[in-house]
Amino acid sequence: MKNINVKSFGAVLFVLATGPCLAGEPAEVGEGTVFRSLFGDSLQRDYGVKVSGLVDAGYSLNNNSSHQDRESGLTNLPVAGFNDEGFELGTLHLFADKALKTNFIPRVTPLPGPAPSEASFGFTLEAAYGRNAQQARTYGWDMHWGINSPGDNDPAKARRDKQNFLAVPNIAATAYVPYAGGFSAIAGIFGSGLGYEIPPNIRAARNPFASRSYAFVTESGTVAGFLLGKRLISSPSMLIGAELGVVQGQGNLRDNNDGKSLLGALRWRTPDMNTWIDYEFLVGNSENESRSDIQTPRSRVISSDGQFKQQHSLNGWHRFDEKWSMGGEMVYGRQYGDGKASTVDIVTGPGFDGAHWWGANMVLTYQHRKDLSFSVRAEHFDDPDGYILFPNSTSRGAFNALTTGLRYDINKYLSLRPELRYDWFDGKNDAHPFGQGDARNQLTGTVEALVYF
Repeated sequence: MKNINVKSFGAVLFVLATGPCLAGEPAEVGEGTVFRSLFGDSLQRDYGVKVSGLVDAGYSLNNNSSHQDRESGLTNLPVAGFNDEGFELGTLHLFADKALKTNFIPRVTPLPGPAPSEASFGFTLEAAYGRNAQQARTYGWDMHWGINSPGDNDPAKARRDKQNFLAVPNIAATAYVPYAGGFSAIAGIFGSGLGYEIPPNIRAARNPFASRSYAFVTESGTVAGFLLGKRLISSPSMLIGAELGVVQGQGNLRDNNDGKSLLGALRWRTPDMNTWIDYEFLVGNSENESRSDIQTPRSRVISSDGQFKQQHSLNGWHRFDEKWSMGGEMVYGRQYGDGKASTVDIVTGPGFDGAHWWGANMVLTYQHRKDLSFSVRAEHFDDPDGYILFPNSTSRGAFNALTTGLRYDINKYLSLRPELRYDWFDGKNDAHPFGQGDARNQLTGTVEALVYF
């Protein structure tokens, strides 16, 4: 039968999630353990360079797919996170970082305390291999590395073969200079830091679930350029910092439209860091000027004229007490189109006259104990033009989702995140974005394992 037994599937998830809960709390983290055991700790002790790894893998099913359907890959779409049903190596990450001595961490936060009086230099490097690395590649950099063939030019084959990809989404230098109260900078290829959920799933990441929100789909991706950050206010009542930079666009090192984009943020914190609010934006022309250099799905538009795109995120988080916390995000975006016959949307054709989207989501977390937390997320995302979720979906309408799950840290190396997620769609023209194009709702169950080493 096409539909799975939902009650039985839920029972299996519950057993997987709660079975190991008799174990004790982890005493320390496992990040960097393998590297230090092989090469010693002199690199970190003497130079401040930390090398670590993360395996992010999972098993998922939904109630729309048959066994035959699941063989084709990407049958959880448009739900993001683990796109294939069955087992999936989401990503194997390798990290190397040298942190700054600074009062502002680029793309993250201003910090309390006195401004350092000496200059500091560092770097960040991340390599990622797996199914999710397909979306992390950058045009003009790792998009067409040999290891990513043939799926880099044949997405249908990559889907059928469930091909893994290799990407290096972070390779950047960082610096802090102690002038005028201090400035921080990052330059190279790096994650934009735009939005509430920021990849990858490191231990300190904001996202408590295996799956991602629809808002995340619109924001994820690398940028290439530079970003300056500065702590503007540090007082007993608040911290405020700001960032501004120039980048090539989303997922783009090879500029294909001769127009730069602006990336920026304004970040507010309470001094105890128990409450924060961020406003972030990425704005600039987003079109493929040449048909010989089409960067899709980063942009669906082909035009010889500039077509402006803007993306905005207002997100925040608050800790009520030692047990309860809540985070949320509101997003708005718009892709302009001049409506000319020469302005072509690769999906809808000539005469593209623009698209817009918006969404809101909220996450509530209960920290039962240090090693066990429970979370629930509610989301509404409206894509009336069926534009921004491409290629996950081109359905026009509103996506809604309710997700519940937990995180259990079995020990310092292994964490489990099982979840149940229900999505439903209110759309136009009888669109059916789930299943094989024949369903307007979907129940998805996922068990994710995070292995830190």
